[in-house]
Amino acid sequence: MQPVEAPGPAVLSKPLTVTVVGVILILLVRRLHWTLKLRKLERLYSCESLRNENGSFRYDFLGIAKAIELAFHFRRRSSLPYTNALFKKYGETYASNVLSYRLIFTCSAENIKHLLSTAFADFDSSPLRKPLFEPITPHGIFTQDGAGWKKSRDQLRTRLSNLRKIVDLDQCERHFQAFLQHVPPNGQAFDAQACAFALALDMQTLFSLGESVDALSFSQSREKKQFLTDLLFVKETIVQDGFRGPLRYLYPKQRFLQCCKRARRYVIAHVTRQLKERSSMSEKAEGVSPGRDCSTEDEQVSLRADQALSILLANDSMSTTLSGLFFCLSHDKRVVHKLRASILDAVGLAPPTWGQLGSLHYVRWVLQEVMRLFPAVVFNARVANKDSTLPTGGGTDGNSRVLIRKGEIVVFSTWARHRLGEDFGENPEEFYPERWEHLNGDMIGFIPFNKGPRACPGQHYAMIVLTYLVARIFQTFSTVSNYNTHDWTERISMTLENENGVFIGLS
Repeated sequence: MQPVEAPGPAVLSKPLTVTVVGVILILLVRRLHWTLKLRKLERLYSCESLRNENGSFRYDFLGIAKAIELAFHFRRRSSLPYTNALFKKYGETYASNVLSYRLIFTCSAENIKHLLSTAFADFDSSPLRKPLFEPITPHGIFTQDGAGWKKSRDQLRTRLSNLRKIVDLDQCERHFQAFLQHVPPNGQAFDAQACAFALALDMQTLFSLGESVDALSFSQSREKKQFLTDLLFVKETIVQDGFRGPLRYLYPKQRFLQCCKRARRYVIAHVTRQLKERSSMSEKAEGVSPGRDCSTEDEQVSLRADQALSILLANDSMSTTLSGLFFCLSHDKRVVHKLRASILDAVGLAPPTWGQLGSLHYVRWVLQEVMRLFPAVVFNARVANKDSTLPTGGGTDGNSRVLIRKGEIVVFSTWARHRLGEDFGENPEEFYPERWEHLNGDMIGFIPFNKGPRACPGQHYAMIVLTYLVARIFQTFSTVSNYNTHDWTERISMTLENENGVFIGLS
């Protein structure tokens, strides 16, 4: 009997070649079918084609190369200049293929207003955010749309509605004094970004939990230190997973889930104690019997915990703005001098009162200019829940309507809008607070707190607290020395930070 010979390489390669060719043909046919359907819908909605990112990604049918490029720039801390360069090349709105998803990138003020206000009901955020936030806030404002989101939003707005009640200027002063303990004498160098971050955390936790996490304290408890470590890791992971997209499922999640569990347990314990104290006070005041419905009580604790964690997880405008302020002022003695003079002229050296805060106009201009150049949220996104449109971006001139199909993702860049928009006057990438003498903080292209129904409910709270803190800082100090040895480099987390820190001296 003759031995059976193994098939040679040429024989084996034929089925493999046929398979590869077949897969490529299927992808091309699907792509062609999708394109024809898109063109048909564009005619139906009177839209014109959107410019597509081409170049090295022209034949990247699965969008893998583009996803790798995005990840590369995120790791290299160059996502912001990279996306700005693409807007300059392709216009304010263009399409890109990322892991087989058609993503529309825009920095158009008109399109952003359309997303956030005019066509708000056509776009959701929870499909993108829910997988990221659900382990830490299962029913928080970031994981919901529709009626559930509206309920959570209304409760937060009600809680933040009485600013004179929730912004205690005496508490602000105590936090400012704690910040001063970290400022070395005689204008020596310190990392103002780290101190601003700790200051904002202390104020946020006091407001949301009724107790500060003592990030500025030199004797922080082990429990609070662990909670802070867990919270920061959760924030970092959520942002990283947001950039990774579907690839996030390839990364281990054990530590993330453990941190979520511990952080949530810490918050629930504080919320439970707060509710019991309030209930006890009400019973004593009104003579109510202690009998309560436990299921309702559990739901109330869970809801309040979600609210508290949503506040703590929110992109914190205060720390980003303060660190950006110190960085800008360390390069501009003229503004430092004018800022201090305006504060002393308006309120003198005593801590400002509620009535005096509104008179600090130049402080507001400076804060708005910092928020323009260093917005807390540099990128945001929405998913179309139905076939919809954007008002601009189509056609050769970019002025025609654009079709957005159900399930497609629109990514809008606050960073690019604020730095490329001609509506901010000349040299929009330069720090020049005086431009706000002729600009309005409500202008559609200025979105540090978002716009429309999903606008940050705490924006007025943040502006009041920031105005008080800036006034106190420059009542106390007259110079800002620059000790930064590197250029500003992005670090995109829940807050926008300088990778190199912000090293200054105050005297």
